[in-house]
Amino acid sequence: MCRCIHTPAHGAGYEWTFPYKDDALRTCPSCGERTLRTEERCRCCGAVLPPESQCPEPPTQSQPGTDADGRFDYNDLYRQYQQTVEEPTRRNVQAAFGKEELIDGIPYSDWNDYIGKAAPVYLNDYSRMQLQHTKISMCFSALVFGPFYFFYRKAWKPAFAFLAAELVLALPTFIDLLQITDSSLAPGLSTSTLLTLSRVCSVLSFLLMIVRGLYGKWLYRQSAAEKIRRIRAEFPDAAQRKAVLCAQGGTSWAAVLGCLVLLMVIGSAFTLLLGPNVDALIHLVYG
Repeated sequence: MCRCIHTPAHGAGYEWTFPYKDDALRTCPSCGERTLRTEERCRCCGAVLPPESQCPEPPTQSQPGTDADGRFDYNDLYRQYQQTVEEPTRRNVQAAFGKEELIDGIPYSDWNDYIGKAAPVYLNDYSRMQLQHTKISMCFSALVFGPFYFFYRKAWKPAFAFLAAELVLALPTFIDLLQITDSSLAPGLSTSTLLTLSRVCSVLSFLLMIVRGLYGKWLYRQSAAEKIRRIRAEFPDAAQRKAVLCAQGGTSWAAVLGCLVLLMVIGSAFTLLLGPNVDALIHLVYG
């Protein structure tokens, strides 16, 4: 066990202080530690100390993303982004798709412009999928949020396809509501038949959720590739194409809001189909 050499003096109120003032010390150019100016060799590493006039001033430490004066440095942040995110992503793309960086026949730069800020995440996933020869890549956003994920990503075909599938699988619930309110449009299904249909649709809805989670990124990739090819054909100029890719790609909260509004309209339209016995429905809901 290590002990302080001044332990016997602790009881008398002794307090150890550094024996040298700052002006008696200098920085060793070899190891960077502080040592005495009067010494010829560094006390820490033993290196010969050159005259102080030949030693450059140690660089001023600054926070990441700032310059020596503490001001925000965008260039430094971009260099860090390139080193930690962009360069590893491009290496992964080259390893999976070759030096030409053609993902589904489309250059890396076009994918990057179209996808937007999340491009490194998706391109790394696409590289892994390519190397493993699989279409599966778990997407928790698609798993949890369903069609809203695809609307957010502007993948219109899978977005409307999954939305339509969800509405179809909700048919047993709609039929049940029609029967409860004595609607003339209610099909003459028995309770047992409706219950069986509900169970089947519940299982299919669960399977549909799993499919969205496993293949969501691949479906987005197919949708994005189709749009990028169309934009490349229409806009051969690189600068103009980049602007169009950024505008038509990325994400859209407006599309998510539009999906919510569409569902509200469908719900409102369905209430017009309910029968005259709405009180039975209210009693069922509120007991």
